[in-house]
Amino acid sequence: MKQLIGIILLSVMMVACTPVDGLPVGQADAQAVASPTPLPTAPAAQRTSYTVQRGDVQEVFEFRGRWFPRDQIQLSFEVSGSVRSVNVSTGDTVTAGDVLADLQIDELEASLENQLIDLNAALRDLEAAGNSSGDSVVDAQFNFANANLNLDSQVAGYPWTNVADAQTRLEDAERTLENAQRDYDDAVSRPDTAASTVDNLYEALLDARDGVLTAQNALYSAQVAYYQYDITVQQQENALLQAELALEEAALTGGDPDLVDAVARAQLAVDRTREQIAQSTLTAPIDGVILEVTIRQGDAVEAFVGVITIAIPEPLEIIADVPFNDTQLLEIGQIGTCQPVNNPDLVVQCVVRYIPLRSNEVDTRTRVAATLPEIQSGALVTVTMVLAESIDTLWLPPQAINEFGSNRTFVIVQTDAGESVRDVVIGLQTDERVEILEGVEEGDIILQR
Repeated sequence: MKQLIGIILLSVMMVACTPVDGLPVGQADAQAVASPTPLPTAPAAQRTSYTVQRGDVQEVFEFRGRWFPRDQIQLSFEVSGSVRSVNVSTGDTVTAGDVLADLQIDELEASLENQLIDLNAALRDLEAAGNSSGDSVVDAQFNFANANLNLDSQVAGYPWTNVADAQTRLEDAERTLENAQRDYDDAVSRPDTAASTVDNLYEALLDARDGVLTAQNALYSAQVAYYQYDITVQQQENALLQAELALEEAALTGGDPDLVDAVARAQLAVDRTREQIAQSTLTAPIDGVILEVTIRQGDAVEAFVGVITIAIPEPLEIIADVPFNDTQLLEIGQIGTCQPVNNPDLVVQCVVRYIPLRSNEVDTRTRVAATLPEIQSGALVTVTMVLAESIDTLWLPPQAINEFGSNRTFVIVQTDAGESVRDVVIGLQTDERVEILEGVEEGDIILQR
C-alpha cells in the first residue's frame, strides 16, 4: 500500500515539472506574466500642403520715423560750461529773442556790474574835466546819423518778398503735381489710352514731383536767408547803439588823454564781458516751437554741440534715422505709403524728399513728405516703399520650395496618381512669397518635403 501511494506522488511531481514549449514550468509562467500588451500602430503624420495661388509678389522696405516740422534749427552754446538754467521744454512755443537757456555765468554778471561801475566812474571823471572837443562831437554826430541811415536801409531791405515768392512757387508746384497725378491716373484707368500717352504723362508726373522738391528747397533757402538777414539787422541795431554811446561820450570828452583812455578801456571791458555772456546764453532765433531739449540744470556741455532744437511749426514731414546702407535702397522722388502707428486705418501716399548721399553728411536722416493732417507732431509713422514687384503672378510660400545643389529647384506635387517631383523656375523672392515662373499651374497642391 505504501509503495502504491509513493508511485502516485511521484507521477504527480513529474507532471508538474513537465516543460512548456521547451521551458520549465516556472519560467513559462513568468514569461506569460511579463509579456506586454501590444500597442496600436501610430498613424503617419499628415504632411503640410500648399496651393499654388495667383497674386502679387512685392519686395518692400519698411522703416519708421517721426512726424516732425520740416524746418528745424539746432542750437548750441559757443563756449563750454555748466548749465545754470533751462527755461523751455519740448512743445513750448517761443518768440524770437526769448532766452531759452544759459550757462553758469554768475561771475561774468558780477564782473559786468563792476565794469559798468568803472565805466560810469570814468565818464564822470571825464565830464568833470570838461573841455569837450568840438570836432569829436561833430564826428560822433555824423557816425550816429550814418548808423541810423544804415539801420533804416537794412530794415527796408528785408527779403520777405523772397519768402512769399518761394511760398507761392511751392503752391503752384503742388497744384501742378496734383494735376499731373490726376491726368496720369485718368490715362492709366482707360484701357484705350496709347502707351506713348501714358509714358508722356508719367514723365510729366515725375517732372512735377521734381518741381515740388525744388520749390520746397527754394522756400527753405529763402527762409534761412531771411533769418540770417534778421541777424544782420540786429547787428546794425547794435552798431546804432554804439554810435549813440560814442556821441554821448564825445559830448563829455575833454582834452585829457588819460581820462579818454580810461573811458575806452572801461568800455572795452564791458563789451568783452557782454560778448562772453552772449556766448553763454541761448536765445530763440525765430518764432517757433521747441522740438527737443537735451540738457537740464547742472549738466556739463561742450561748445558747438546741439542741445536745443527749434522749428517752424508748419509744414511737417516724416524724419527717420535709417542706416546709411539701407538708404541706398531708396531714391529721391520714390513714392510709397505712410501709415501712422496709432491709426492703422489711415494710409496715405508719400514721397522720399531727402536721403543722405554720403555717410559723412551733416544731415544723415531720411525725410519723407506726406499729407497727414489728422495726426499730431511727434507721432510715429511707418513708411513702406516697394523696391520690386510682380503683378498677378503664381506664387508659393518659401517653405514649399526645395533645392538640390546650387542649380536645381523643385517642388513635390500631389496628383491623382501620387506624388510627383517637378522642377520649377522662380522669380522674385520675399520672406512670405516666391514667384513661380515655370513648372506648376494655379491650383496645384504642393507637399512640404
